[in-house]
Amino acid sequence: MDRRHLEYFVAVAELGSFTRAASALSIAQPSLSQAIAWLERDLGSKLFERHGRGVSLTPSGEALLEPARRALRSFQLARGAVRSVSDGGFGQVSIITNTLWAIDPLAGMIGRFRALHRGVQLTIADPARRADVLDAVRLGGAELGLLDGPPPGGRISSRWVADQELVAVLPSDADSPGATTTVEELLPWGLICTPVGTALRALLDEQLEAAGQPAEVTVETAHLATVIPLVLAGAGAALLPQGLAADAAAKGARVLPLVPPTRTSVHIVWRTGRLSESAEHFLAACVPDQRAAVSDGRP
Repeated sequence: MDRRHLEYFVAVAELGSFTRAASALSIAQPSLSQAIAWLERDLGSKLFERHGRGVSLTPSGEALLEPARRALRSFQLARGAVRSVSDGGFGQVSIITNTLWAIDPLAGMIGRFRALHRGVQLTIADPARRADVLDAVRLGGAELGLLDGPPPGGRISSRWVADQELVAVLPSDADSPGATTTVEELLPWGLICTPVGTALRALLDEQLEAAGQPAEVTVETAHLATVIPLVLAGAGAALLPQGLAADAAAKGARVLPLVPPTRTSVHIVWRTGRLSESAEHFLAACVPDQRAAVSDGRP
């Protein structure tokens, strides 16, 4: 067996499905099935029980899982050791998060980290869906991930990073009778948002559902960076986290708190026991508390 076979085996075991594992690994499902079949022949034992809703590990598969994880971690450490020598001691941290949280709070976190660790290279990936963040972290595609909502459990550890309050952002000439507004009061302006599946759209849809309104937008843009210019141009109104809204206000937009107040928590996640030294330094420098998050996501 080689590293590739072990990586495929762990992916299927953790995702419970050949289809999901093939998608996460970006390979064809027949190729994945053939690799697992080869591994089973090589070991002389069946590793998975196939059933209608996916797969589960056999006793032999259960016995292989932890040694396979350790072996993959050893490969990662070996690559890291060689890289640290060839790069003169420089480290690397890979992070995956959607654009919304990459702007705030991640940009500030990276700034603080870079002030302390100038030799570490950081890469930031933008997933299509929240589930892609978790899959990338579980499978080693990224060491760290940022996401909103309840933190995951299982083999994923998490820490609370920040609470983000949603506020209404309107054109500068918007006429509002008070110092606050509701989602219903924004509807006549038309709503501007990113597509279904993005973090911002999920937050908006939750607010519309809570208000008993249809989950519809007037202007849908795939580019988060265009939301504020669209509002400033009078194309409609938007809901944005307070950090982005402050930028809109500085450019002339009218920003109003929502009633009732709406907040979402952002967490940083990683695969338990699988962090590089550089990623450990990132957590130490950028996360408010060293304790793992408890059930409500707060340290």
